[in-house]
Amino acid sequence: MKDYSAAGEAATAPEGEAPAFRALPLGAVRPRGWMLAQMRRDLDDGFAGCLDRLTPRAAHDLFRDRIGTSGDPRAWWDAETRGNWLWGFVMMAHLAGSAEHRARAGALVADLLASQDADGYLGIYAPGARYAHADGENGELWAQSRALLPLIAHHEATGDARAFDAVRRAVDLTLRHYTDDRPYFRRGGGVLRDSLTGLTHGLCYLDVLEWLHDRSHDGAAARAGVRLYGEFSQMARPFPNDDFALPNLMEPRQLLHGHAVHTAEHLRAVLWVSGVAPERVPPASVETALERLRGMRLPSGALPGDEAIHGLPVPEAAYEYCTTTELALSLGSAVQKLGRADLGDWLETLVLNAAQGARLPDGRALAYLSADTRLAATADRRDSYSPAEGGRRFKYSPTHEDVACCCNPNAVRLLPQFVSQMWVALPSEEGLAAVAYGPCELHTALGGVGVTIVEETSYPFSDVVELAVASERDLTFSLLLRKPAWAEAMDVSVAGARVALERGWFRVRKTWRAFDRVRIGFTWGVRAEPYANGEVAVLRGPLQFALPLEHRAEATRDYPLPGFHDYDVRPVDIARGYRIPVLDSRAPDLGVTVERRAGGDPERPWDAPPLVLRAGETALAPLGCTVLRRAAFPAR
Repeated sequence: MKDYSAAGEAATAPEGEAPAFRALPLGAVRPRGWMLAQMRRDLDDGFAGCLDRLTPRAAHDLFRDRIGTSGDPRAWWDAETRGNWLWGFVMMAHLAGSAEHRARAGALVADLLASQDADGYLGIYAPGARYAHADGENGELWAQSRALLPLIAHHEATGDARAFDAVRRAVDLTLRHYTDDRPYFRRGGGVLRDSLTGLTHGLCYLDVLEWLHDRSHDGAAARAGVRLYGEFSQMARPFPNDDFALPNLMEPRQLLHGHAVHTAEHLRAVLWVSGVAPERVPPASVETALERLRGMRLPSGALPGDEAIHGLPVPEAAYEYCTTTELALSLGSAVQKLGRADLGDWLETLVLNAAQGARLPDGRALAYLSADTRLAATADRRDSYSPAEGGRRFKYSPTHEDVACCCNPNAVRLLPQFVSQMWVALPSEEGLAAVAYGPCELHTALGGVGVTIVEETSYPFSDVVELAVASERDLTFSLLLRKPAWAEAMDVSVAGARVALERGWFRVRKTWRAFDRVRIGFTWGVRAEPYANGEVAVLRGPLQFALPLEHRAEATRDYPLPGFHDYDVRPVDIARGYRIPVLDSRAPDLGVTVERRAGGDPERPWDAPPLVLRAGETALAPLGCTVLRRAAFPAR
């Protein structure tokens, strides 16, 4: 196979087919409505704005306080915690428009920039321990990526050239050290399963390389990404988290079995390398990866894994918040590269159900492990990593530092990532595409002309989306609007436009003038989606509905900051979880009706749902509006 890292290659990267869409920089899409309110609430009242004051795991700055060995498999953990939190905090502070939090994010980024050595090194190891690791655990690339991605976010949000220069210098140094003769991905004999976690996380360094390639057409970055994925795929199998190693993708009956977080994040590497070097990673392998993930997908959109992927997608299957965050980012990447509307459906479903259903509405705590059907959320519940005793993963916590402080910092990333992926640009013509719907506004330029789109809606609680489109001068361009598969009908109304449905997207083309408006009206019924146990989930539009259980929360640990606690959550009446409706699959809308409720706060719809589904005497609420619930029902 051709090696794109070899000397003498062309200065530009090998290119496959052009991606369907082009990502927009952070800040081009900004939240409005409930999304903006949730970000501001998370920053002001939740752990998002103060995680480094709640746990030393986030306060510990490994990028400043270097370590001398990688022998400890957990040596890089605090870099992951602090880096992921800082990445999310930078994004959220800028998107929420908070001057106070932006200033703090800027100061933290300045500290990170100050930790870069004169030669460009930005990471967690002291000089004598860099690039000289044994053939086993190695947190170098994973930790570096956790430092570089916050800098990338800061650069996109502010235009700060220092951040771009720091990323460029750090990557150049690392690529000089990891070469054909000195590969990063190495596995020695006798290496235990859980001692390669940081090494295999290191494939996410390709997120940094992809960004450099896309922003500066850096051929060296693309060649390095192809080589790193090749090294990863060539390690002797089986190895931990090898689900998306190329040989496994070529095996027709290979099952997913790795750490779910790794599997979800590694999808991005397969997508990108297949795009720049399809002769190395055939497009069919991308489809194989997506189909294997889809085979485990729950109706909430989640990928089960507690922590490894195993079993069947049943209602009680546990899923990790880290996995949800990484899967959402990967699905957004897949929509951009493949142009598939169904992947936008999955992205919306995941964020609006599994993600919202695993957190408290006030942003003060979340469940490390959640489930579609969850009759209790307590520390003593066992999981596959702790079968002999309670694993402490199902409780609600602002840190989960007694297990691993990974899900909480990753949760800070989720909504900013999603908002940033809601709109993309068309690479081959002037135009924009709506990947996901919700209250937001877009500011960008097409052909050098400024364009603004304000999306007015309370989606997913509303069936109507209105777009107010304005450009600095009259401009002809296309809007692509995703048609969800669950929409029985989608009415697109706009004056003076050609509208056509193309492969799951409505193309709206016209000469746009100031104050043009587009009205999108969805018609959708109530539908059932199966679980592997024979029961069904109930969905309407992008929302899954569940039977909420009245609960009581017992604080089991207090934190230094007031209002933050760990909680065990139990049902007030467990029998209520077994008094469930039987759905009529032959009746329209499964025999349930839509009931809209007035009087709630439109900026806090997850606190009290503005709509429920009525099944006889039973009201089903959106999954994200519940803490304890039953999400699966029999159907006759």
